[in-house]
Amino acid sequence: MVIIIEAFGVILFLWIFLWSITKTLEGLTDKILEKQDKQYKLLEEIKSNLNDKLE
Repeated sequence: MVIIIEAFGVILFLWIFLWSITKTLEGLTDKILEKQDKQYKLLEEIKSNLNDKLE
C-alpha cells in the first residue's frame, strides 16, 4: 500500500512539473510571436517608407 501511495505521489509530482513547463513554454511562445509580429509590422513600415522615397 505504501508503494502505491509513493508511486501516486511521484506521478502527481511529474504531472505538475510537466504542466508547469508547458505553461512556461506557452508564455514564452506568446512573447516570441508578439515580438515577431512587431518586427514584421516595422519591416512593412520601413518597406513602405522606402517605396515612398523612391517614387
